[in-house]
Amino acid sequence: MKRSVFAGGGILATQMIGSGKVFAGRPGKFRLNVGYLPISDHLILPVSHALNNTRYDGFTVRPYLCRSWDEILGKVDMGILHAVFMLAPLAMYEVSAGSPLRCVLLGHTDGSVIASGKSITDAAGLLGKTVGIPHSKSTHRVLLYKYLKDNGISDYNSVKLIKVPPPLTVKTLKAGRINAYAVAEPWGIRGIDKGVAHTLELSKDIIPGHVCCLVMINKRIIEKKPDVVFAWVKSLQSAGKFIHDDPDRACLLQKPYMNHLPEEMAKTVRNDIISYRDLSPNREKLGQMNDLAFECGVLSEKCDLDIFTDGRFV
Repeated sequence: MKRSVFAGGGILATQMIGSGKVFAGRPGKFRLNVGYLPISDHLILPVSHALNNTRYDGFTVRPYLCRSWDEILGKVDMGILHAVFMLAPLAMYEVSAGSPLRCVLLGHTDGSVIASGKSITDAAGLLGKTVGIPHSKSTHRVLLYKYLKDNGISDYNSVKLIKVPPPLTVKTLKAGRINAYAVAEPWGIRGIDKGVAHTLELSKDIIPGHVCCLVMINKRIIEKKPDVVFAWVKSLQSAGKFIHDDPDRACLLQKPYMNHLPEEMAKTVRNDIISYRDLSPNREKLGQMNDLAFECGVLSEKCDLDIFTDGRFV
């Protein structure tokens, strides 16, 4: 299996967050470059970075804000990023195609939504309509398939899917170019708050406890710098606990990295829309997504999870 090399995503250029000392790598230290999107799924990265980046021994972390999954893939292909937060089916496809990325941690569980314009009230209302998803190999395509199937709809192909980067979902729905979207929070909450969307189903009610975005690291970094990986993974896990212990402060910390309203982000935690509690790369949960992605055609072959996963750092 092979894929074409992306040129880096045409929506917006990658941004290295911050120009001040708090974000800068220190001279003589290894810098771990990490790609992420401005979604709740990736919240442990800015929280970890804000709390711990000056405390690491011998390395620093440099977060790279991207605006689309194609942009993430492009930066991986160009060798800019050592690690990324990546959609599970997309990561499985990439590894099956020969990518050196390996899953060392879950970024979260649950945390997405199927939302629509107010004229659509149930799964049947999506038939013949256009639905925005973040990528053709996204968790959200799997969630949409399962949502329709659970509601007795087998004509999955009657729903037109188009790729819409998460930051553009609400604007695209408001403009009438799509009728609904499946996306990570806080874009569901944003659509509701703007009065242009309502929730059809939360992802936790479609596949309870499902995986979505995974922490993927280049295996060369794992092999050459295991101490770096161990320290960073430990920090990410601690960030998950911190988010649940103090969601208000955690969601204030994301502001320079994601620029979301803190109360909007905190709502996803307080309302149990997303969880950052158990982030070990659970084979059962990964296997469930692997199976469903293959069943609905997102993957043409199942990923070898023995190659895909490296759980020794948890």
